Amino acid sequence: MQDQAASLRRLADRPVRAPSFAFLGPERSGVTTLVAELGLALCLSGQRVLWVECCHGQQLAHRLNATTTGTLEGQLVRAGGLAEMMTLPRQGGALVNLHARPEDRAVFSAQLWLRLGSEFASLERDADFVLVNVPSLPYDPVPASVADNLVLVLTPEPESLTAAYAAVKRMALQAGRRYFNVLVNRVRSLEEAQALFTRLSVVTGEFLNVALRWVGFVPLDTTLRRSQALRRPLMEAFPECEAAMALGQLAATFPQWHTPEHPGPVETGFMDMLIAASRDWAETEGHLTS
Repeated sequence: MQDQAASLRRLADRPVRAPSFAFLGPERSGVTTLVAELGLALCLSGQRVLWVECCHGQQLAHRLNATTTGTLEGQLVRAGGLAEMMTLPRQGGALVNLHARPEDRAVFSAQLWLRLGSEFASLERDADFVLVNVPSLPYDPVPASVADNLVLVLTPEPESLTAAYAAVKRMALQAGRRYFNVLVNRVRSLEEAQALFTRLSVVTGEFLNVALRWVGFVPLDTTLRRSQALRRPLMEAFPECEAAMALGQLAATFPQWHTPEHPGPVETGFMDMLIAASRDWAETEGHLTS
């Protein structure tokens, strides 16, 4: 009876849906790899992960060595439902491909919108975390803007600091976002990672009313290239390498990264917010006519 009561309490404590995390970063900063590998680290720790691909090119499927699928964009032609866009990586979790141009998402019929939103909501309820691979903000800011949490990826590359500041500014001014988790990638030491975070904190603190939170770093590790050459995820092929161990440590603290912008439970799912916000974006940009 005590075990049953404990199980019921855990179920009662579960949120209405899993929190979503959008990972932002410039090209070649390793964002897609981080989304894939961190998700695998969470799966290995017993968490239920739902990956969401919003970028072109089946990037997450390739990183996870998973079967490629149809995309959200294809639902305009063949409304086969979520099953056509979903695959189950062998390591665990589920991957749904929601790639579509924002103007295409904006013209979804109410019937299709309701169907897909309902199907996706069931996945959100079963998951612990939703990890979203988002496109570049100038091309399509909507997927990042509707995620519960933003994870900003920073690297030692000279353009990374400028791109990170631009992303924070865009999300703050256009989407009203205030809280940003900062994950530093491909650094040689903790000191280098903290120095990069400090530089970004100084420049954003001077010009923007936002809060940045350090969540950790992933070291530069050439083993990653070997895993990609083998077409196997790092966490699977080389679980004891330095980067994989760091990802495992990040996975252990990942639940603490959730800082909702609005207090209280939010029942509206990621898919519903994605399509609704896309309609607003299209009207603002002049892509949608009445």
